Amino acid sequence: MTADPLIALVGGDEFRPQASAADRYLLSRIGQAGRVAILPTAAARESPELAAENGVRYFCGLGAEARAVMVVDKASANDRRLVEQIEASDLVYLTGGDPRHLLDSLKGSLLWQRLSALLQEGCALAGSSAGAMVLGEAMYFHGEWLDALSLLPGVCVLPHFERSGLYSHRGLQGLLSRDDLTLLGIDGATACVGFGATWEVIGPGAVTVFRQGGSTVFHSGERFALP
Repeated sequence: MTADPLIALVGGDEFRPQASAADRYLLSRIGQAGRVAILPTAAARESPELAAENGVRYFCGLGAEARAVMVVDKASANDRRLVEQIEASDLVYLTGGDPRHLLDSLKGSLLWQRLSALLQEGCALAGSSAGAMVLGEAMYFHGEWLDALSLLPGVCVLPHFERSGLYSHRGLQGLLSRDDLTLLGIDGATACVGFGATWEVIGPGAVTVFRQGGSTVFHSGERFALP
């Protein structure tokens, strides 16, 4: 396991070849044959089995030891037998899907309590799209502000940023008025990896950091600081 907590915020398009740069980097940090737990919770309203299968096949193809942990709702997030399945993981991966369902499932759950503790013991955590959105302090979804899991205080994640951009959505300009938040616009298949103050961008796209009305774009290999 990693010596310190390690978080990867992925802009989406997980388990695809273009995302491999970020995931190979993660595996290099935890050990190439690391144990990866795939949680398809956000995909529960579509096909969690398929999301889990894709994740397991993908990470096994990268040389890791991957397994699915089929937490799909609040009840299963409080199932001790399922929670125990993440215990020996070096990396827990939250897939994309419905961020509100993921947030409702994890918030206050036994799984989230245990995962939060495992992070302090050196387990790494990756979240893609919806999985990244819920890790911030706040989440903007369908025109509504929601209190997220606050693993990263003062952060709001905007995934798939290359498809939308902050200014192309009517009403999203109001996000810039939240001077209490740092907004991370993360392109698909691209990750920002770190914990605390220092973060590094890995992948084919970019991460756009908005704070106090200004913005800066960072590309793969570049680093930025969070307050």
